[in-house]
Amino acid sequence: MLIKTIEKKIKNVLNPIFLHIKNNSNDSNVITHLQITIVCEHFTTQNLIQRHRLIYKILTKNIMQQIHAISLNTYSIIEWNNIIHNKDI
Repeated sequence: MLIKTIEKKIKNVLNPIFLHIKNNSNDSNVITHLQITIVCEHFTTQNLIQRHRLIYKILTKNIMQQIHAISLNTYSIIEWNNIIHNKDI
């Protein structure tokens, strides 16, 4: 439920072309550690700190109080394409 709520909030504000939320918690029944990867055009004009601040603002205090740790990977579309094309497959 929490992951779906986070997904909805991020999609409503950023309309990402890619969004992946992974539960890295030791106990699968309790969500405490998340890894979130977001790719969107909005990040083109923002530095890393601005991107992370925006995500924290979107997630609100209520959601953040339920999570112990969050890892954010935020990319512009250009950055994401560079990552994809530079991978050894």
